[in-house]
Amino acid sequence: MIKRLTELFGRLAAELPPGTASLNVYDVPGGQGTILELRPANPACAGFGIHGEEMSDIIDFYFGRATFEFPYERRYQNGEKDIITEIEEMSRAVIAGNCEVKRRPFWATSCIHVGEYTYRVSDIPVFSIPPFGTLRYAPYVTK
Repeated sequence: MIKRLTELFGRLAAELPPGTASLNVYDVPGGQGTILELRPANPACAGFGIHGEEMSDIIDFYFGRATFEFPYERRYQNGEKDIITEIEEMSRAVIAGNCEVKRRPFWATSCIHVGEYTYRVSDIPVFSIPPFGTLRYAPYVTK
């Protein structure tokens, strides 16, 4: 699966204008898997990536502080789409700027909006430092 995800991230990076983002691929020390990440040049955009191990079916998709653990936090629990397709949908949503983090005094909720569906994960407890509110990330490319 890591090979297919590497191909996906390579394709996503290649679709962006030069200098928009960098693709980083590296192995975690101690044989703890591989990390693929897309880091935008614009700090107003959200970086994202995955962590996976070749011998495991668990993939962590992350942006900002949020981590979505696949297969447990999948939208398509009944196999309507495969994990690679779902990760591509989430990645394209982050690239389009369809993601945000809502910071409150005791928690933060991170959201990725894919069409009419919203992936959500909350960090509890979080003793945040102000400012509180919603941080909406910018798209990688403006039209």
